[in-house]
Amino acid sequence: MNKYNFLCLLYVTCGSIFYGYDSGCTTSILGYPAFIKYYHLDSTLIGAFGSAYYGGAVIGMASNWFLPDRIGRLRSIQIACTIGIIGIAMQTGASTFAVFCTGRIIGGYASGVIFSLAPTYASEISPPEWRGRVGGMFSIMVNASYMITEWIGLGLSFVPGDSAWRLLLGLQLVPSVGMLIGSFWMPFSPRWLALRGRYEECLEVLKKMHGSEQDDEFYLVEYHQIKSQIEFEKEEKLGFKAVIRRPSYRKRLYLVATLAFFMMMTGIIAIQNYQVIVYGKLGMTNTMALTLTAVWGTLATFSAVMTTFYFDKLGRKPVIYISYGFQITGCVLVVALWARYEAGNSTNTAMGKGVIGTMYLVCLGFSGPMNAFIATYPAEIMPTCIRSAGVATAYVVMHTMIIVIVQITPLALDSISWRFFLIFLVANVVFVVILYIFYPETKGKTLEEMSALFGDEIVETLEEAGVHLKEEKQKTEYIEKPLA
Repeated sequence: MNKYNFLCLLYVTCGSIFYGYDSGCTTSILGYPAFIKYYHLDSTLIGAFGSAYYGGAVIGMASNWFLPDRIGRLRSIQIACTIGIIGIAMQTGASTFAVFCTGRIIGGYASGVIFSLAPTYASEISPPEWRGRVGGMFSIMVNASYMITEWIGLGLSFVPGDSAWRLLLGLQLVPSVGMLIGSFWMPFSPRWLALRGRYEECLEVLKKMHGSEQDDEFYLVEYHQIKSQIEFEKEEKLGFKAVIRRPSYRKRLYLVATLAFFMMMTGIIAIQNYQVIVYGKLGMTNTMALTLTAVWGTLATFSAVMTTFYFDKLGRKPVIYISYGFQITGCVLVVALWARYEAGNSTNTAMGKGVIGTMYLVCLGFSGPMNAFIATYPAEIMPTCIRSAGVATAYVVMHTMIIVIVQITPLALDSISWRFFLIFLVANVVFVVILYIFYPETKGKTLEEMSALFGDEIVETLEEAGVHLKEEKQKTEYIEKPLA
């Protein structure tokens, strides 16, 4: 990978900072009594405040069914950044809860577009052997931004009055403005250019990104394979309507939707977004709750860094099996220890601390591997003609689930407490079985070669594209010799 390609991937993976920072705000701000008091929030309104953001995100993600294929990945990001700035300004300066929630919806829309589009964009400019690490970079970005938000949230909690939570919200401008400015140095996705028939531009981008002194032919071979596959898909009219006609396309869509559903059924949102409330129920002070939330973000970032090292080396599925080993163990212990804590009339501080420790076990298992998996796998298995729509579908399902969980969690914690997590424990076990039976391993394959995993025709493998390229060169040289 050359420097230019790395910088482009670094830019694209920064799209997850939107989501990481906003998720951190959603968590930390609940530890600010001034914020709760200003809008007179109760359990229902807290759920509405969280759902407003995720509802906007779902609309933004759904727009990726058509927007990135029509105007391009890059232009979609630029528009979303501009919209995001408007939403953030409304949140920061809102004097009423209605204006605040409207700003959250608009900001959520922008975040939804970028967060669900960035994996598609990244997969289309990443070398095959780097896609797992790029997924790891997404995971690092989302968790590191969450971690930074939580430590900022802790620091601002010592600032009296309303300025603390308004500043916390206002800092959302940093990723929006940063990505908007950086976009003017970014190229269009080469596969999108090919999809639009702009093959010369596609070749130029590939040469700039994947050309190197060590291997000056890879980008040509890659271009040959991309062009052949896309022309084949165009001849076969394999657009989004093909999802209805082709069982293999439907299977891919089922896989990404199922992944998104069960990813949210791990219980991570119930724990992460409302951990300030959970810590309070376990006897922690407000400041200690915010500190523990910041520690959560730090552990999540560590998990993401470790995932980056092993996601390409071990493969997607082995890493996810390890992830669920941590999560299922953590979920069992959360239920057992929390039940013991309440059985002791909520006075057993050792049991309360034990619950927090096992929550961190869930954090370690989920944060790195699952964020990398959702950022990598759907974009890998979807063909170019429906990639942005397929990835968007995964994120729409994921965030529809988040809306439901965000809305019911405060009420569930009040009414059934630890029993709520039994649902997630069962779901975790079910998905491990589904993963083993139905999900193919994708490590090391080009995006065009993924079709073979689902029984579809590949026009040519990367090796075959190399052979065809050499044959074309030899024919050209043979024709040119008599003319010399």
